[in-house]
Amino acid sequence: IDDILPVGQEPNLSTSWFWLTDGELWLNFGDQTIYEYSTEAINHWGNKPTPYNDYPLVRFIEDFTELFDTIRETIPEEFYHLTKDLKKFQTDSKKWLDIYDTDEDEYSDFYFEEYDKLVSWTYQRTFDSAHLIGGPWLSFFRRDDKIRIVWDTEHTLENDICLWTAKDGSFEMNYSDFVDKIGVFGQSFFSAMDKQVELAVAKEWGNIKLDKKRLVEEHKERKDEFFSTLRLLDQEPTDKTNWTEAELLFNRMTNEIK
Repeated sequence: IDDILPVGQEPNLSTSWFWLTDGELWLNFGDQTIYEYSTEAINHWGNKPTPYNDYPLVRFIEDFTELFDTIRETIPEEFYHLTKDLKKFQTDSKKWLDIYDTDEDEYSDFYFEEYDKLVSWTYQRTFDSAHLIGGPWLSFFRRDDKIRIVWDTEHTLENDICLWTAKDGSFEMNYSDFVDKIGVFGQSFFSAMDKQVELAVAKEWGNIKLDKKRLVEEHKERKDEFFSTLRLLDQEPTDKTNWTEAELLFNRMTNEIK
């Protein structure tokens, strides 16, 4: 708790539940670790105390849980197969867009009526880490009791320094195991935050402003919201995507970019 840095400038320093979630984040998929900085990047910055993303963890949680209602939808086999090489699908669809969209400064009707309807199922299951330099993009694609996680992590700093240890890739696992592991993470995180809030309430913050009553209220709200959202993943999947239209557009694209 004493390592939590306040925000603002003297004499207007403050903190809140958001900043009290400050911690180290990394995700392990197989032999790849997402959000782990390369040794070269750490040496380049000179003062990086940890190889992992050090930021309020709730930022990741907010981005991730926002996708849960979409993630639970199972996608058709043909499109699930495309996620094995998502970059190829993205490159092909961009080629198709370039055929019709010749004005780079203005989105065309084709962009919204054909291109976007073809690719929307990918970005609806994706979040970036826009608060980070070169932040990873993570996508989640479910097919029945399988889910494939796809990441785009390759970012180069000046002097050709690779930012992250992980290379672009993917990992497939059982959907039920995926949901279980998120539940374990949630229990662990909110158990740690129970103690963090207790310490924050007991601590004298001096000239740092903290609304302790609101802190306790928000903690309960955040916990309830997380586990309520988590339950979405266990609910029966419902098709919200027009897969028939997407398949027709995919077949049309395939023929037109030959």
